[in-house]
Amino acid sequence: MAGGGPSIGSYSPLTGFVFIFNLIVGAGALTIPHAFANVGLIYGSVALSTLASVSYVTATFMIEAIAGVNALKRRARELGLHASNGDEKRPMDELSDSDDGDGDAHTEFVPLMVANEMELAEMAELLFNHRGIVAFYACITVYLYGDLAIYAVAVPKSLREIICPRPSADAIVWECSDKFNSSDLYRLFVVLFGLLLGPFTFGHVHKTRTLQLVSTVIRHASFGLMIVLAIIGIARGHGRSVADVVSYEKPANVATFFGVCIYSFMCHHSVPGLVAPITDKSKVGVVLASAFMDVYTLNFKDYPVHAFGYFLSLFPVFTLSASFPLICITLRENIRHLASSMIESTPTSDATPSTGLYGFLESNMYALVALLPPLVVAFFTEDVSMLVGFTGAYAGLGIQWIVPTFLVFCLRRRLAAEWKQMHPMEVAVTRPGTPAARGNKNRFASPFAHQAWLYMVLGFSLVSVVLITITHGMH
Repeated sequence: MAGGGPSIGSYSPLTGFVFIFNLIVGAGALTIPHAFANVGLIYGSVALSTLASVSYVTATFMIEAIAGVNALKRRARELGLHASNGDEKRPMDELSDSDDGDGDAHTEFVPLMVANEMELAEMAELLFNHRGIVAFYACITVYLYGDLAIYAVAVPKSLREIICPRPSADAIVWECSDKFNSSDLYRLFVVLFGLLLGPFTFGHVHKTRTLQLVSTVIRHASFGLMIVLAIIGIARGHGRSVADVVSYEKPANVATFFGVCIYSFMCHHSVPGLVAPITDKSKVGVVLASAFMDVYTLNFKDYPVHAFGYFLSLFPVFTLSASFPLICITLRENIRHLASSMIESTPTSDATPSTGLYGFLESNMYALVALLPPLVVAFFTEDVSMLVGFTGAYAGLGIQWIVPTFLVFCLRRRLAAEWKQMHPMEVAVTRPGTPAARGNKNRFASPFAHQAWLYMVLGFSLVSVVLITITHGMH
């Protein structure tokens, strides 16, 4: 990876499923039941199925793009060229991290694999033109910083509400003890949140494996408990009647539901970094398929068994705390690659590496740049509603649907061009995206290979932007 970084490590497909599952099944997923109930059973089911399917399609696009970019880098290395997008080709400074052929799907001219770690930024710089790269960096920076700020606010706020309950709905600041009011307690939790989870930002996602495994157990226990308690409540006649639920329809709320689902299904920004360490790459498709602001757990806050109520109230704390390091590491590596691409190549210095505080700051600068701004925002404000609306809708939509679609579109065109260059005497290819045009047999290719899927995803993206904009206008 450009700019270096921690060693990648490896883990099984099951562990890879845990990482991606933890990214998806967080507090965002718990906003779906409330939004679903406000839309109605029929409209909600159709919208939820559609959005989940489109998100899975774009996730397979990401896997194809990872394999293709690795192939282009290997091809460029064999030719002794830099695999940058553009007419000029320079000597290649950075080679692939591994020459290991295990897990490769070979073609006649290049192996396609997902064995080497990379980030979205590296893929975008290889495949996009200048305007596309600028748009990509703007989108992912806004989304990831906004996401981290939301997490850094939500976890301390949830802990404060549990330890020092709000006396009334309109209370802004209230006394918790002789030494702390609610605002002081919140800021204390922000500091503790940063101290406990911040160190993970300086390592690799592999280092958070224990945290992810524990979080997955808690998530499954929480969901199982919520399902059991909900069934008991329905059996006792609590809540709305079945007839009322079936007959209720309010399509005007579909736009809000779209925004909630887009935010909930987001995992695409971290897929490149999470997939590379999986040992058995043939299971990647299964991993993705398996993984796929009122919060549902608040319905159980006043449950008669107080232990259940407290456990479920802490669910967002567990989920967001486990996801925070993953997103922080993703942002760190994208910032690292942006910086390395902006700095011109210079002769290697023989100077002794810096030590002490300066040496620490120099070697961990990107991690600090990713970690500190969200914590500073969280320390000085509890209101991130604007960030939720913007990052969860527009920037999130760009990362989840638009970027993967354009990545795979540009990749297929690039592979077609490479194939034509290698086989100039063969019959001209027909159009980008077809097997003939790609000129390879890529077992990591998306099953949604037809060009129509790309246009369909872009069409859904446009519709979603319109619906989200309408929703924001109404509020």
